[in-house]
Amino acid sequence: MATTLQDIDGDTLRAWMVQYITTVLDLPEGKLDTSESFTTYGLDSVEAVVMAGVMEEEFRVQVDPMLFFEHHTIDDFVQTYAKPSEQSLAGEKTG
Repeated sequence: MATTLQDIDGDTLRAWMVQYITTVLDLPEGKLDTSESFTTYGLDSVEAVVMAGVMEEEFRVQVDPMLFFEHHTIDDFVQTYAKPSEQSLAGEKTG
């Protein structure tokens, strides 16, 4: 069980965020660009608060909804707050 966002694997967090936003905003599967701003997809402050709450329940961590506005994309949010995935670490070792 995670205690902070930094305890969550980046790939896991990214996949969860993509699934959540795709479902809530009724976007076609595979059409969410993780480098696009949350506002591009219509994620407003109300939905950010809801998403933070659902993320807290899912991962058992505290999430300040303002983080979504300080880090405007899924990629930026995950890179800043999640721990690097095993795949990312392997790439750094070989690269």
